[in-house]
Amino acid sequence: MKKQQDRNVFKKCLKEYHSYLKQYKKVNPLNLSLFIIDCLIFAIIMVGFIFQLANHKTNNPLNIIFSYVVLTLSFYILIKFTIANFFYTNIYFIKIVVYEKSLLLKNIKIEKKEVINWVPFWFLNLLILINVISTIVINYQAVEIFKDSSIISACISTLANILLIPSFGTILNKITEIRKPILNNYINLIKVQFVGFQDLFKTYQAAENFEYISFENISITSKKGIFVLNNLKSDAARITKFNESIVEIYHEIWKKYVDFLKVTRHPNNKRVQKKVYFIERVFDQIFINFLEL
Repeated sequence: MKKQQDRNVFKKCLKEYHSYLKQYKKVNPLNLSLFIIDCLIFAIIMVGFIFQLANHKTNNPLNIIFSYVVLTLSFYILIKFTIANFFYTNIYFIKIVVYEKSLLLKNIKIEKKEVINWVPFWFLNLLILINVISTIVINYQAVEIFKDSSIISACISTLANILLIPSFGTILNKITEIRKPILNNYINLIKVQFVGFQDLFKTYQAAENFEYISFENISITSKKGIFVLNNLKSDAARITKFNESIVEIYHEIWKKYVDFLKVTRHPNNKRVQKKVYFIERVFDQIFINFLEL
């Protein structure tokens, strides 16, 4: 009974951290719209394909039209995801926006923001599934439509298989990047010893012109470009205050992450480590992008 109560309390705790991170996740309307359109097209492909399987022995003109529509849409989906996966770092429709602030200097508005691209496993798995099914559909339709022309059928099937290879390879590389352990100073010097760095952002020192910040008792600094360079004497105080507000954002996230690690590293919670992985990954990505490792 007590174990069940502990599990329920832990699940509630995870929901709180999940809700906390939601404030940093922003939807990209364009990517979301394209994803919805592609899903609708894929749904049309599946409906048409099932219709084809149910009526493949008939010579109904409508059946032939469906065949060409399904083949064309399947090629579109396969080409779309092949090009998108190969040339774009992220087509997922949610990004992590750590901060998005503006500062007015000399009547010029300076925009500063930190946006992190990330991709969940389910999205990559869905892309693999869509690409594989689209290729199967293309091969089937090529055989059905061009029964009397084996050369055309072979060319279409070969082209579909060639397009699948780079798309599949790119997705697998992304999965590998996500799954590989973070073997760097971040995990060795900070994450493993998080208890000793609870006040990490209270002990920082700003470099000249606030180019970056360093921390006491640890040989790690922030990346350059995170802050506004403080090289205007007339606005030095305002720029410093602006940069300090950015540090404070990371400080609040770090405090939350330390609390999260304390809870999830508890001996009684070892069985549920897989459930906390995705929350932990978002926290890690924020600080890996912030620190010079």
